[in-house]
Amino acid sequence: MAQDVTIKMDRSWGLLIGDIVNASIVLPVSVSDIDADSLPQLNKRHGPWLNLLQISSNSNVLELQYQLVNVPAETRTLQTPSYTLRTNAGQLLNIPPAEFSAGSFLNATDKNATEMTLRRDQRLLPADFSTLENQRTYAIAVALITALIWLVWHIGLRPGKRLPFAKAVLSMNKLRWFGHKDVDGATRVMHHAFNDSAGTVVIYSQLQQLWDACPWLADLQPEITRFYQQSASHYFSRDSQQNADFDSLIKLARSCRAREKMA
Repeated sequence: MAQDVTIKMDRSWGLLIGDIVNASIVLPVSVSDIDADSLPQLNKRHGPWLNLLQISSNSNVLELQYQLVNVPAETRTLQTPSYTLRTNAGQLLNIPPAEFSAGSFLNATDKNATEMTLRRDQRLLPADFSTLENQRTYAIAVALITALIWLVWHIGLRPGKRLPFAKAVLSMNKLRWFGHKDVDGATRVMHHAFNDSAGTVVIYSQLQQLWDACPWLADLQPEITRFYQQSASHYFSRDSQQNADFDSLIKLARSCRAREKMA
């Protein structure tokens, strides 16, 4: 059966390094009858010249695609690798080599093939990146402006931030950020927030107005009542007592703000 196997190249001359070589092998049996384990290994160098990239088949024709990965210094005739294939029935098929000629990009003399004249490097023209740089500048500027608008909107311009306790939390955060934990100032901010929420001036003896106007503050009655007790004792008692500390006031403001969001 070895005499029935033929191989031919799609191109056998003028080959240089990197070129693709296709070899067609006509088998006496269908390719489906060939044991797959006996086929040559893909993505592997076979011999000193060729690397096998792809194997395909059509009926009884086996197509091998090689890439030329090495060439001699002078143009000369080379051969493809020879293989032995095995059928599913156990018969062996010998694939003979095929001849092709390949040479180098470099100039070699007949007298001394090691004396090579290298070609000059190609001088690349400088690339113009001004358009890309302008686009990058515009993109950064748009991103910064967008971030600034979002920050301003998030801090105090969106409708939800204009609610009484939202403004109270913002005002108290400003006091904290600038290192002025003014308890009296924070207390006045809280009174303004309660008054704005109730729609009237709320005093300790008339807290029912606040519960009627803001039922969503009902679960905070103990904390709010304590705040009004401390405020009334601090500002209106003959014997002034210690007012609430700044941290407890901002905590109460945040709790009221959380209920305000859900109202």
